[in-house]
Amino acid sequence: MNRPLAMLAALVVSALAVSSAIATPVTAMDFRMNADSNNRIQLRLSRADDRHNGSMTSGFAPNELSGLDVAALRQPGNRPIRFALVREAGRVDCSGSGGNAVATGRCGFTPDAGFTAMLESRGIGRPNDEQSYELAMVGATRDLVDVLAAHNYPRPDIEKLVELSAVGVKRQFVSDLAARGYMPKTLDDLVEFAALDVSPAYIDALQRSGYHNLSGEQIGSLKAVGVDPAMIASLASAGYRNLSPDELEQVAALKITPDFIQGFARIGYANLPVDTLVELKALDVTPEYVLNLQRHGIHPESAEKFAELKAVGVHDVK
Repeated sequence: MNRPLAMLAALVVSALAVSSAIATPVTAMDFRMNADSNNRIQLRLSRADDRHNGSMTSGFAPNELSGLDVAALRQPGNRPIRFALVREAGRVDCSGSGGNAVATGRCGFTPDAGFTAMLESRGIGRPNDEQSYELAMVGATRDLVDVLAAHNYPRPDIEKLVELSAVGVKRQFVSDLAARGYMPKTLDDLVEFAALDVSPAYIDALQRSGYHNLSGEQIGSLKAVGVDPAMIASLASAGYRNLSPDELEQVAALKITPDFIQGFARIGYANLPVDTLVELKALDVTPEYVLNLQRHGIHPESAEKFAELKAVGVHDVK
């Protein structure tokens, strides 16, 4: 499994006041926020120093930013704005000014000493300040560490814990997969399952469509190319039932639709084998291409021959 994974942050926020006593921040950054029309706060955190040059932008419900006075933020004029983004791995405390639904200012990140000690005691490692910041931004939790251990997954290192958290792996996801007999062999596979949204509901849907006892790799491959119950049913209605997982994957990857299949049936090529359909589609052999050749006296005995003609460069005859 080596498909690229999109790494997006998951949020875990506790309700601690901005005025709480905290240690001296170890990471400084700028913030810009705006309150949109959907009662969401768009927050951008930016760092630009000798070691870092990057930013994070995400949307939050107002109550996820502890101490934020949303009414004050929306009012005209300019006034002080303070808030905190608090997560298990650490907290970002920000102060600045704003109004008219926009604010800017400075922030400091402080790692959570208890979370750091927990990771070290579990053999995951002691994160440095940068790693603590990454763990906080992706919403890493003790609960994720616990559920991985409970289901006998390999112990993650800090980098892998960041990846797992970033794609939204949580206790319920891990437990529900295990309840259905699916425990990806590696943490990389678990990351891919979550990144592809291979949910327990998706597995259940495949089983209702007749696909039982698939391997985790097969399920991930089917999800990656868009196989779902609706597609399986549409192929069955076109006469293609009980396709193998590999056949389903090829058909979905090439976007072979019932219309494509029926187009060949209408010109005399019905019930083509799946591998023939795959070859025709891969070479962009369409019913229109076939009809054009036939109008010019080219009548191969099988659909496969049309694919051979296209492969050797026989294009539409003028």
